[in-house]
Amino acid sequence: MWNSFVDPLYGRVQLGDALASLVAKPLVQRLRHVRLSNIDSIDIPSIANLSRFEHVLGVAHLAGQLSLRNRLDRRELLVLDAAALLHDWAITSFGHLVEEALQYVGTGFDHEKRLEDITLRQAEILGADLQIFAGREAGLRTWARSAAGQDEQKLLQDIMEHIDGKGRFGRVISGDIDIDNIDNVFRMAFHMGLQFDRTIPLRLAKSIVDVEPEAREPVFRAEAEGDIHAWREVRRQVYDHLMLAERDFVGKIMILSATVQAFRAREILLVDWKIVDHDFLVRLTESETKEVRDTIERWLAGELWVCTPIYWLKGARPSYPQLLKFSEDLSHRLDRYCFAYGIKEKRERVISAHFDDGRQKTFGEKPDQWLFGVASSSKRSFTAKEVRVILEFACESFGTSIIQPAHKSEENEQACLF
Repeated sequence: MWNSFVDPLYGRVQLGDALASLVAKPLVQRLRHVRLSNIDSIDIPSIANLSRFEHVLGVAHLAGQLSLRNRLDRRELLVLDAAALLHDWAITSFGHLVEEALQYVGTGFDHEKRLEDITLRQAEILGADLQIFAGREAGLRTWARSAAGQDEQKLLQDIMEHIDGKGRFGRVISGDIDIDNIDNVFRMAFHMGLQFDRTIPLRLAKSIVDVEPEAREPVFRAEAEGDIHAWREVRRQVYDHLMLAERDFVGKIMILSATVQAFRAREILLVDWKIVDHDFLVRLTESETKEVRDTIERWLAGELWVCTPIYWLKGARPSYPQLLKFSEDLSHRLDRYCFAYGIKEKRERVISAHFDDGRQKTFGEKPDQWLFGVASSSKRSFTAKEVRVILEFACESFGTSIIQPAHKSEENEQACLF
């Protein structure tokens, strides 16, 4: 029943029986209701409701195309395929956005670490069998038992290690150039309407012929270098759209702020990481905290908070708890509620690729900037003076300096967005 799917990038996708039975489990079905994008985008409507389910099926399909598969035994293939399918199963609602909100309040939440804790250390009740979606248990341990018998715990451990980029071929799933990011980039690009050669993701997967023995990074065929360059360029275009989407930047701040306030009011708890997107919004709209309720209702209605211009600042982005403290201190300084957000530069990064002709090549440069902006629930726009105060305080607080506005206004670079 769960063996066959039609994918917009790859056409008809076929899965083996073991993987198909895993797709049917609640922990994977939950991903039908969690977005791939971190927000129900206003700026890029075509990705607003793109699901993680579509993405993980795509990654599992790419795992099935790897040329290195002929070097693996049956159990190793099961680990590889399951890790590809499950790599996002512990993601929070709204992708990484709610995860970021939980980090704002100092929980240190990390969805990949949470996955390992739950599965192997039973950090929550029933561990791998916890109730995860629609009142149903995850089904992971049941699947592992049917696939591996008494070896179920070792199988789960191996799968989690590979999701974490460890194990013999973990870097194929979580590395510099991995099948997760290959699918994510080209899937986003497709739904954004960007132009690219749609055969590249499959060619890249098929060009992975082995793993390097020491670093365990994927080894590509020498002729794949051109496709790696193409992937980097498409990745730059995708993140250029995602990072510089102004209304989405404000929407993220609104959801972050509401989640932080709900967490402090104990209306959202750490165990609520598994709530799916719709249920999460319902929880916030039914909040007894007026500020939480009003913020989410405004987001749903498209009534955006006012926001400063977005700026590129120099150096590394501060931690989320630092941004929260800055927000609180700034609110006192300006005598209005403010919430600051920062995004790491994602359009460029240093990656290393190994090739089957013995070469190792480094692509890209380490970024030295991050995006910064502040929004407020007040309907009064930020004045030019307030923007100057915010930027000076940010430079002082984070030991940074202004590079330039992310969007240059012909009339006035200090003009507010909304």
